[in-house]
Amino acid sequence: MNKIFISAIIPVALLSTTAHAQDCKTSAEVETMPGKYQTAAQYPWPAVKAEYFKNMVTAPDKTMVKKTLAEIENTEAKTHVSLALTGGNWENIYSTKGYAYLGNTRLGQYSFEASLHEFFCLNGKLKRNDEAGTILRIYVNAIPSNTLSRFLDYPFGSSLGEYDFGFQFQNWKNHKPVNVNDPLIRLFNYFSCNNEQLIDAINSGKKCFQDVAEKDIKPNNRNNFIYRYWFVKKKDVPVLVPVSRKEYLQSLLEYYEREKLYFPKLISELTTNHDKGIERNCGNWEADITDKIAKVKKALSEQKDEWLQQQAVINKIEDASQNYKAKLKEKTNYNRFWRFYDREGKSQPLYKINPDYFKTNNVGAATPQLITVAFRYVTIPSSLRILNNFTEHFDFEALQNLLK
Repeated sequence: MNKIFISAIIPVALLSTTAHAQDCKTSAEVETMPGKYQTAAQYPWPAVKAEYFKNMVTAPDKTMVKKTLAEIENTEAKTHVSLALTGGNWENIYSTKGYAYLGNTRLGQYSFEASLHEFFCLNGKLKRNDEAGTILRIYVNAIPSNTLSRFLDYPFGSSLGEYDFGFQFQNWKNHKPVNVNDPLIRLFNYFSCNNEQLIDAINSGKKCFQDVAEKDIKPNNRNNFIYRYWFVKKKDVPVLVPVSRKEYLQSLLEYYEREKLYFPKLISELTTNHDKGIERNCGNWEADITDKIAKVKKALSEQKDEWLQQQAVINKIEDASQNYKAKLKEKTNYNRFWRFYDREGKSQPLYKINPDYFKTNNVGAATPQLITVAFRYVTIPSSLRILNNFTEHFDFEALQNLLK
């Protein structure tokens, strides 16, 4: 599963800086120039529009995506009534990422994007900036872990190593390399999050989360992006729930069993490639895995249930340090369990998708079940004006009504 949901990239060469031919003299004058609102349907490049729904493979999913994105765009457009746009254009596009599993539910992921392309004056002529500092993205069925990676991440990645033999998938026996959207084993579905405010914002659906504290924001700065998030969710059901110590330890045992399948294939691959580091990196792998399994089983058998039911808090940096001190081989000792931590230092509390939240339904994989609103802004007047207008006038209840 691809963990990062990135909006479509628009080639800079497609967007002309000479879209406006008006005369201009000063920056102050440019800031007062009337701008235009451009819908996704009005986007001037057919090649980009042709990609809007490409990654949805069924007709029902395409229909659902078109309907949902049109409703999102119409909801956002209603905020325009309250703002006389000046100093740039507010331009919309659609994007479909494809399909991914959240927990065990296969979902279509797609987004609406609106961006402010500012005007500037060059040699007495009004120009449109190709790049945008102020961007609104509304993601359907996704939490954008790329821009949230400082707070929310997948600490175990999504595979056993550099060679993909399919053992990371639940249905590994039927895995085909092109079929990358199968459900992963439990360990690779865990999130780590070091910010309780973010978890609360995701699970409550009632609070926004900003990645920079207000006290740390520098005024009149266009170089530092700030992200503000809102999470629109189904009522009364948390999206993320803690992973217990017991569940984490059991998922490690599942992972170690897959390593027993992985290392013979890896050694065969390295032998074919005439790799001279096989013994140095993988020698005695069976003994290392046996020892890792024994360590986990010891914790499961000796600890009381009250201890096992506490949230798992890991520290991969400290664990790697323990491996180094014990002179253990790095490749065969990935995810070795040493101990649980108390949120000190670089520790990472673990969460997972709530199995009661995302549900398989008969309507189709593209049915909206979670919506993330991400507004990127900079602290210059034009950006703040749009942010404040959006925050005050956007109808979040309309998004809530889209969820099934």
